[in-house]
Amino acid sequence: MNRILLDSNYYKTWKNYTHLSPISIKKYTTAFRKFEKYLVHCGYTGKLDFDNFYLYEESNVFTPIDTKFIDDYLDYLRFELNATKHMLYDNIVYLRNFFAFLKDIKMIKSNPMAHYKNHYYERKLINRSISINDCRKMLNAALTIDPFFRQDYTLLLLMMTTGLRNSEVRNLSIEQINLDRGIIIVNRGQKNSANIVYMPTSLKNELRRYLSHPMFIEWEKNGNQLVFFKDSKILSLDELNIVIKKIAQIAGITQNVTAHTFRHTTAYLMQMGNIDIAIIQKQLRHVSSATTLRYLPPVQKNNSLVDENAMNLEKKDNNM
Repeated sequence: MNRILLDSNYYKTWKNYTHLSPISIKKYTTAFRKFEKYLVHCGYTGKLDFDNFYLYEESNVFTPIDTKFIDDYLDYLRFELNATKHMLYDNIVYLRNFFAFLKDIKMIKSNPMAHYKNHYYERKLINRSISINDCRKMLNAALTIDPFFRQDYTLLLLMMTTGLRNSEVRNLSIEQINLDRGIIIVNRGQKNSANIVYMPTSLKNELRRYLSHPMFIEWEKNGNQLVFFKDSKILSLDELNIVIKKIAQIAGITQNVTAHTFRHTTAYLMQMGNIDIAIIQKQLRHVSSATTLRYLPPVQKNNSLVDENAMNLEKKDNNM
């Protein structure tokens, strides 16, 4: 087989210096093999030169790989290899990132796909939240496990009602909680800039009880400022998910429940409380309202309508 791409300095350099995981490298390489196969199909041989690549026979002039060549390649994937939309989407992403890397290290003069539009992305609506009834079951199970300190109960109630990300929960400190105002200042472990989330009265009361419990006071006396811990140690993501899965199992819930499930659940509970999507977006701290809409299960709506609304919101957000 003619390995004009996989044996090239382009690919070898990329593979040596990329920070991708072995699994991701394998996925990229699979896509590159398809591109290589197309290059051979087009009759390209010898050493690749992406800056002097595309031949205009009339003038005998070579130009860089261009948009038309990529368009023809995608047609090849569609009609010759029966590529799915998912495969087409991945190939565009992988090639765009590959060429961007080559440009960054000055192996090529320009990224031919820097502004190439990817029209093949289909995002499925998946309801990852748990129901109100399942929330009650998990809270009751947490109380059964620990009816005195109620650490797991407080943890679950906070995750269900605030929409904090798992890193924000694990890094939550006492100083971030303002019980008088009923807010949590989110400035640790989050993706975006500092912000606030609101707490319902039930959570405020539970946190007030929890933070004054002798077991927590003992933890705090040793110089610890984090709100949640396990076995006198900082709570890791694995430990957090183990706690959640154990409680879900005791509660008889068969759905796969993880820390991120509760971020979706917060959106669902707020939606069921007839809270406006703009408020839900603010609580979850999403930049795009389209993202928030995708966190909401299609209650009394069909998927196509939700998808249409999401697209309209996304266009609106991009134009603001």
